[in-house]
Amino acid sequence: MKHFRRGFAALLALAVLLTLAAAQAQPAYDYYNSTYDYSGLIGAMEVVNCQSWTSLRMYPDSASTRLLKVPVGEVVTNCYYQDARYTYCEYQGVGGYILSSNLAFIYGPPGYEYTENEYLGNMQIVNCQSYASLRNYPSTSATLLARVPLGSIVTNVFDQDARFCYCMYGDIEGYILKDNLSWISGGTGQLAYGQNWIGDAWIVNCTWASLRAKPSTSSQRLAKLPKGTQVTNCYYVDDRFACCTWGDLTGYILVDNLGW
Repeated sequence: MKHFRRGFAALLALAVLLTLAAAQAQPAYDYYNSTYDYSGLIGAMEVVNCQSWTSLRMYPDSASTRLLKVPVGEVVTNCYYQDARYTYCEYQGVGGYILSSNLAFIYGPPGYEYTENEYLGNMQIVNCQSYASLRNYPSTSATLLARVPLGSIVTNVFDQDARFCYCMYGDIEGYILKDNLSWISGGTGQLAYGQNWIGDAWIVNCTWASLRAKPSTSSQRLAKLPKGTQVTNCYYVDDRFACCTWGDLTGYILVDNLGW
């Protein structure tokens, strides 16, 4: 009986240790959990500022176990700021921590890979029944690359044109309608979708208002919107214009013609 008790106690202790180890090994966040705080979410980054490789470590500590050597120039995904020194990221299916000084933002549409001005940050899929279409170029007739479920997070979002944003869903890059995106964190999106956010508005002070392709009265008119028409997802772009969505069109309307 004593031998049995000693054996049982040893097995119980081992089970507790394994449980604790598994808990500590969990990633810093659940990437596709729409209820999580995404304020630290970045997206994909490139390894820089090292001779040949940087360490992917088990914990955000230089004394922690090295899980992998990630070569300079490689791209790591699902990056998330951990603290002042380290960033959580994933490489070849392994999650861990890399010194933030060895990482640089990279992914964007062709020609804008390293441009920060057009970088909006990270967004969530909204305003759809079950999914939004990720397409291979900014057109509703373009090839469908993926169906991104309602509530999912897309990263590395760039402003493409009046209707579309470039973004990444996991490791798939493509274009999604702006009407299906809501800003969460990062980039200049905080200006467009944060403090300048209006939300829903109505056409006022006119018989009809122009929805234009660019914030200019000389820009192409996309539609004439009668007084009383509701527009959605509006935000200020300057003192004169707001960006708004009407049906499947996104464009710019004079602020003087909007009421809420």
